[in-house]
Amino acid sequence: MLFQLPVFLCFLAVFASLLALCPRRFVLPYVVGASLIFYAWWNPPYVAILLGLMIATWAMARLVWRRPSLLPLTIVIALIPLALFKYTDFFLRTVGALTGREAPQLHWLLPLGISFVTFTIISVLVDTARNRTQPPPDFMRLSVYITFFPHLIAGPILRMRQVVPQLDGIRIDWPRIAPNLGLFAVGMMKKVLIADPLGGYVDTAYGHVGQLSGVEALLAMLGFSIQIYCDFAAYSDMAIALAGMFGIAFPENFKSPYAASSMGEIWRRWHMTLSFWLRDYVFKPLHRHLHKYSGHLAIMATMMISGLWHGANWTFIIWGTAQGMLMVVDHMSGYARFSARARGPLLWLCIVLTFLEWTVLLVIFRAPSVHIARSMLESALGAHGWQIWPQQGGLILGLSALTLTLHARDQVGTIRAAVARMPIALSLPLSLTIILACTILAAGRPETFYYFDF
Repeated sequence: MLFQLPVFLCFLAVFASLLALCPRRFVLPYVVGASLIFYAWWNPPYVAILLGLMIATWAMARLVWRRPSLLPLTIVIALIPLALFKYTDFFLRTVGALTGREAPQLHWLLPLGISFVTFTIISVLVDTARNRTQPPPDFMRLSVYITFFPHLIAGPILRMRQVVPQLDGIRIDWPRIAPNLGLFAVGMMKKVLIADPLGGYVDTAYGHVGQLSGVEALLAMLGFSIQIYCDFAAYSDMAIALAGMFGIAFPENFKSPYAASSMGEIWRRWHMTLSFWLRDYVFKPLHRHLHKYSGHLAIMATMMISGLWHGANWTFIIWGTAQGMLMVVDHMSGYARFSARARGPLLWLCIVLTFLEWTVLLVIFRAPSVHIARSMLESALGAHGWQIWPQQGGLILGLSALTLTLHARDQVGTIRAAVARMPIALSLPLSLTIILACTILAAGRPETFYYFDF
């Protein structure tokens, strides 16, 4: 069920109406049931997987609370569904390529949100084992924490200590409806009016990489940088807005990442809940064990894991490794410190260079294979000439320029504050009009969110 489609708005209206009538003692079970229906809309049989993960997490959390030494075992168990559905075929293909024999493939459909759910589960287990002063949440609160529909499919990635204490307060938060409705409307515009049109051009370009002129390839590279930001930031805005309407504060997930002046800084601004999750649950443990050999090994390993998490393909591993290498070079060369202190024209130069690095590396991220990534980069260097200007070139440049011009203001707090300063008599009709107009457009050409594949 996509946030931008009419069916979700109908679901949301029914959910909110019944929530307003629901007795307090039944609110949490009601939220779990509604979230399972939301998930089942995609593939009903896979709800069984989600239910199994909920039960297993509850049992394993209680186990590691009593015996923290079992934490590694429970983490391995929690990773089994992710490994089975997402990485088995990749492993079999790799073995087949190395041995020269055709390996069998499972071809199982990847459960939506399995990566995000797995990260949520691991955070529950680790936080429970580390903090034994209080028992883990009961089954119903833990189930809401895992399945709450605004974040279920694509984040933000939550922390138990941040969210669980808020769950008993789930309600229609009337004073916060207007600011969050405005935030939801902004997310709608980013998805439907920017990300989706750019995505159409980018998909076509990557389908014909061997025929692209240099201009077409460069526009595809720029277009994808803007598309993936607007697409994922849109989902995060809408998820945060939905949770806020029901009295739950989700952490911000993007903070103007294209204003970053180094690769390390961009990851402190981009998909921040993932970055901080990797910092706390991967980088820090690795650093404790690897710093005596090299302080940079933990960075490289963390970014390789980040790449593998994004997809079961060598392109993602290469992308993550390249990200890690650039971060290490920034630290070793002193560039990270230099860019952090830069001001004026020097700062702008650092920002532009960082954006260019990010955009080039996204070619590896977007391409379905290393060969296609190489072909795209060759086209961008003029391997097929420069003569052709695409029909959509003006649109790509216009949407990109608009996004980058407003980028510094494109933050959850800034948007909410701007909407809150407007009279409700103006903000509510305006937000509703934007949402309805965008959902009508989206219904004519529905596009999934890019990160649903992860």
